[in-house]
Amino acid sequence: MRRIAEWSTRAVQGLAMLALVAMMVHLCADIAMRNLAGRSLDGTLEVVAELYMPFVAFGALAATHFRGEEIRVDLIAYLLPAPLMPWVGRAGQLLMVGCAGAMAWLTGGHAMRAIEIGERIEAGTIVIAAWPGKAMVTIGFALLALAALIRLIEGSDDGAV
Repeated sequence: MRRIAEWSTRAVQGLAMLALVAMMVHLCADIAMRNLAGRSLDGTLEVVAELYMPFVAFGALAATHFRGEEIRVDLIAYLLPAPLMPWVGRAGQLLMVGCAGAMAWLTGGHAMRAIEIGERIEAGTIVIAAWPGKAMVTIGFALLALAALIRLIEGSDDGAV
């Protein structure tokens, strides 16, 4: 299960990197057009917000969690006795599985609805599909829940959640 999850995570992370490069090129072209031609590209804000950013932000969630590089806030963990630390880590992973799973479920409904109705965004002269960004949010949360479940099963946490 871990190998499939890691492969899926790397694939989504690759999409996130492609989206980041595309966003950089798009924004550079927009700035160049604004400075050289006096007008910006139509729909730049919408494309960045609805397509690129969901891929960039949610495409790396699971990979970050798999590596244990997520942001951690240790409020009481280090005040507890050492034997309790693994249990604190497991409780944190269980909470992460529940929260990320719930978010995947909730955002999945929105993504499915956007796909069903063919939701689009019209910005100036361009029309873009809204569902890919919404689907990426769901995929990101689902992979995060899977990464947390794997860490929970493997017990690969030090309790610093």
